[in-house]
Amino acid sequence: MVEYKILHITEYTYDNEASLCHNIMYKTPMESPFQQVIDFRYEIFPEPSYIVKRRDFFGNEMIYFSVDKAHEKLSIKAESHVQLRDPDWIRIKEEKTASWEEVVRWLQSSSTTSDIKQFYLESEFVPILDGISDYALESFTPNRPLFEAVNELNSRINRDFAFSPGFTDISTPLEKVFSSRKGVCQDFAHFGLACLRSVGLAAKYVSGYIETLPPPGKPKLVGADASHAWIAVYIPDWGWVEFDSTNNLVVKNEHIRVASGRDFSDVTPVKGIVYSSGEQTLAVKVDVRKIEQTKESLF
Repeated sequence: MVEYKILHITEYTYDNEASLCHNIMYKTPMESPFQQVIDFRYEIFPEPSYIVKRRDFFGNEMIYFSVDKAHEKLSIKAESHVQLRDPDWIRIKEEKTASWEEVVRWLQSSSTTSDIKQFYLESEFVPILDGISDYALESFTPNRPLFEAVNELNSRINRDFAFSPGFTDISTPLEKVFSSRKGVCQDFAHFGLACLRSVGLAAKYVSGYIETLPPPGKPKLVGADASHAWIAVYIPDWGWVEFDSTNNLVVKNEHIRVASGRDFSDVTPVKGIVYSSGEQTLAVKVDVRKIEQTKESLF
């Protein structure tokens, strides 16, 4: 078992006062057989005039809130405390999974439920581009076990694509990421999803956090971490198995899951509408630490 505390601060500063805003927030860690939420709390300033929690279509906890008083800045602080254990799929290498073609046929059959099938379709940020399936099929050779094929694809994306902060933003089309072979974690996740869906497999986008460790001998800077993204592939008998191409690994107990959906648009940490003129500035700070490294609140 390992425990983490996460502090996630989002601040919007407006050139001119905002009179009203409506927002949806995805910052609540999810409960799962291998992730337990010990504590979650948040602070919003100015204090919302209306706030409600609910589950979205994918089962994620979302918080909707509105602020109807004039404000020049919107600040959202969320603090989480979670406990993780190794997921069952870390044993998957010891066993052979079905071939990827068998899984594709099963996904296309009437016995597969729609909650799985929906994840082999294109989505807003994950179009199936020309050349995507050719790239994927280099790993998905005939009769290859599904886990083995996905694991190799994961490694190839890590090798072929350069991690380049600032080169892309959320509006950058996947086509540019594919042609330039550059991007960040959400780009790599979207590209991996496109590859898997292009050959008929079900895969979803997972958002959350992973601790960023400093270089040897250097102190860890508060707020230097960031939100993270990776993917989950449906493998019969194992369920949703998670892969992180940014770090070239099968996910174990170092990833804190917040939400999952078809792509980033389903699980944006904060999104909404603001009534204001002029521009706005966004600042985000994330701090992820193992519990033994801090016994005090990160607020």
